[in-house]
Amino acid sequence: IHHVIHVSPTLSKREAVVKAASWWGRIGPDGRAHWADPEGKPPGPSSLAEVRRAKRSTARVVRRRLAAAAKASASAGKPGSPLDELIDPSVLECLNQDDRQPVQRAFEDGDAFLASDAEVDHELLVKVQFTQPVKLSAIRILAGPDSSSAPTVVKVFQSRPTIGFDDAADEEPTQELVLSDENVLQGEPVPLRYVKFQSVRNLQLFFGENNGGEQTQVRRIQFLGEPATNMDMKDWKPCKS
Repeated sequence: IHHVIHVSPTLSKREAVVKAASWWGRIGPDGRAHWADPEGKPPGPSSLAEVRRAKRSTARVVRRRLAAAAKASASAGKPGSPLDELIDPSVLECLNQDDRQPVQRAFEDGDAFLASDAEVDHELLVKVQFTQPVKLSAIRILAGPDSSSAPTVVKVFQSRPTIGFDDAADEEPTQELVLSDENVLQGEPVPLRYVKFQSVRNLQLFFGENNGGEQTQVRRIQFLGEPATNMDMKDWKPCKS
């Protein structure tokens, strides 16, 4: 007998087991499971073994689900580690950048910043490639010195290395980020839908809106997460070739 069991992390272990037990029988006033067949009759000797197997199977699944829920709850709110060293700087690309303020600046600490070409418009399209697949949990985006040039909306695309401005503006992204002052001024990470970014090789960020300035300025872009292979970041050494 197989059932898919969804266990809320807010349920206690006893509540979860009681909930699961109710699928195999009924819960009496004493809080204990009273097993019965679909017609409500007490199980006979031939079906009792099956009921017991069902109970054991249910308990195993409940324990696994509780463990998974506990792990997810423990990791909630943790944005992950910076993945700066897993970005390939040789293929960083940004469309409509001001060549005097290129995209490389946004991936380095400091006061320098990436800026759009104000003679064209305020839009930026940043393309990033990782040296190995990564799991992403959040992105940190800091604005430049001009508050009117701070980005407010960013579309995040995955595995679209040839995307252009028209497609980025019109198409549905993997996720759209709405940036607050806490994000762009204080560096608060923006959470990503973790299940959609489990094995990321490249990303495209479309900065389509800002605070009304003729130019968009981005002082820092930082991805947070972990390698998809669960490699210890302390053991990773960048290739010098």
